[in-house]
Amino acid sequence: MESYLTAEISVTAVAENLSVLRHRLRPGVKLCAVVKADAYGHGLQGLLPVVSAGADALAVATPEEAIALREAGYERPVLMFFSACAYADGGELRDALEQLIAHSVTLTVVSEQELAAVREAAANAHSTARVHVKIDTGMNRSGVPAAVAPGLIHAAGKAEGVELTGLYTHFASADETDKTFTHRQLATFLETVDAAGGRSGMTLHAANSAATIDLARTHLDMVRPGIAVYGYQPSDQMHTQAPLRPCLRLLGRLMQIKEVAAGASCGYGLTHTFNRPARLGLVPVGYADGYPRALSNAAVMRIGGSEAPVCGRVSMDQTIIDITEAPDARIGDLVEVISPDPEAPNSVANLARLAGTIPYELTCRLGRRVRRVVVK
Repeated sequence: MESYLTAEISVTAVAENLSVLRHRLRPGVKLCAVVKADAYGHGLQGLLPVVSAGADALAVATPEEAIALREAGYERPVLMFFSACAYADGGELRDALEQLIAHSVTLTVVSEQELAAVREAAANAHSTARVHVKIDTGMNRSGVPAAVAPGLIHAAGKAEGVELTGLYTHFASADETDKTFTHRQLATFLETVDAAGGRSGMTLHAANSAATIDLARTHLDMVRPGIAVYGYQPSDQMHTQAPLRPCLRLLGRLMQIKEVAAGASCGYGLTHTFNRPARLGLVPVGYADGYPRALSNAAVMRIGGSEAPVCGRVSMDQTIIDITEAPDARIGDLVEVISPDPEAPNSVANLARLAGTIPYELTCRLGRRVRRVVVK
């Protein structure tokens, strides 16, 4: 049975975006595409062939995501950002680490405790664990604090059954116009690497999408673009906007049409009142599908080439639109909920602005009821 909602995901757009990003890199710099959260909500299964072809490595957040890549047949390097130590139970931790090591997933280590757990799991798996140490250079989220990172790096380099293959950090504000803090983070990272004895053949990486596009000096040995892979600018504040092509188009169908008189109101709370007779369409999409309630009385959809304003509050799984300007619209007609045209009023970027959020959140929130279909 088909879904009421279909997300068309363009593999051509993703391939073009990877090519655009690749051309910003010096020869020899690797590209690690971030595909966590089901490829930022776009559906990794359908996109795996194109990201496999266009990237040197893939990065994920969780053990489940990493193992899923291996089970899907992906053989190149996989970097897992999260620590498996997030598992509270010791047995779950051992099982997860042993499975990850057996599948040659590169693990992130941020503490001596984690290193000890990885070393034990490697011994139990009769294998070598590849690890990267993540250094916190001022974002104060995950990572070993830069001041004590050299000690962990030395310990990881000497640990039996552990191969230290990389060091990395993450930028807090590379997508902003003022790059002062990003430059400071990069300097802290490189100083910490030097304090630990240098790179010694390890892969150094720091650049996210924004830094990949805007700050060539941060590229180091590898970059880790995420949102840009799928065609969205990291922010409006950057000095450079790469020629990216959004890969998502979200479609629904009109499931009901009705005529209302001037003065009628609609939706929960009756927050929209019509000042003229209107023709309304009902679209089976709502906040359960990732279409934010914040778009109530603010967004537009498109039908038959006409813009159809959202009227009243977005419900859990229904949204009312004004189709008065689309007199030929009929029940069953396609409605473009989200457009792949970055200039369209219903593009991911413009809807995110209206909702007071960022493109990342809109795409990641696409619900399970949305059928992902790969298109050219």
